[in-house]
Amino acid sequence: MATIHDVAKRAGVSIATVSRSLNGHGRVSSETRERVLAIAASLDFRPNRTARGLVTGRLGNIGVLLPDVANPFYGPILVAIADIAQDRDLGVFLADSREDPRAEERLCRRLVEQVDGLVLVSTRMPSAKIAAVAAQRDTVLVNRLVDGVDAVVVDAAEGMRAAVEHLAGLGHRRVLYLDGPAASWSGAAKLAGVREGAQASGVELILDGPHPPSYLGGREAADVVRDADVSAVLAYDDLIAWGVITRLQQLGVDVPGDVSVVGFDDAIAEGMLDPELTTVRSGGASMGATATEMLLRRMAEPDYPVEHQRLSCELVVRHSTAPR
Repeated sequence: MATIHDVAKRAGVSIATVSRSLNGHGRVSSETRERVLAIAASLDFRPNRTARGLVTGRLGNIGVLLPDVANPFYGPILVAIADIAQDRDLGVFLADSREDPRAEERLCRRLVEQVDGLVLVSTRMPSAKIAAVAAQRDTVLVNRLVDGVDAVVVDAAEGMRAAVEHLAGLGHRRVLYLDGPAASWSGAAKLAGVREGAQASGVELILDGPHPPSYLGGREAADVVRDADVSAVLAYDDLIAWGVITRLQQLGVDVPGDVSVVGFDDAIAEGMLDPELTTVRSGGASMGATATEMLLRRMAEPDYPVEHQRLSCELVVRHSTAPR
């Protein structure tokens, strides 16, 4: 069986360079990394993870903590993280807090002992708790901003402003917003965007919530929609919008004939909902990939300046909205 010494000798580089090339950690030119990887493959070299950990002090794993693995919004984020981790020969430990901030704290304590870095997705933990976790392990946040911690977020306020402007352009003047979890950082940004869009467009805004970010949460909110005397509804996310539409249809309310509905995330696959949902595309895959690259850089370069990256949204107009 080939060893790391064999790879280094064949490539004409040091053992440290081979290690950095295989791990994706540290500064190695793309040409050198490609040559080392090709030679390692030709020799059928398989690094011993335990031995490598003893030498580098690394565990070879990253942890991902998210609120609800069943929510389709998180799927593209997780796939993007896993793809990059696999390319860098890193294991991925996944934890699901079930929308419980106390569970997040317990799960973080466990993950810290088993991983080299963490990606915390839409965490509901207090900022001080997040900072404490980041002090123990390299950490990147998705859908949350905390001073001193790397993060990537989507410009949710921009997306919601565009959604309100779309409804106003269709002639809607009285709009209901179904808010999500009270502790959601992105929820606060969405609400701010809804309010700004309503004020700028001359739309009367009715607020209701919080609501669970789920299909059932949307179904339970449908009665509020029916009784609110509005011509359009904005939902915190696509799952709430999905539940609202299906329940309204059962109640004899036509969408979009009687009420237009807009979601957020673009997490419902086309063909699963009739009418297809007008929504704000938030780019989960881009957030996941960006967060993972940021984490790997933080692990390789601890002194790199803290980054907060903000990605744009895109309004996707389909068939759940129509002129008033």
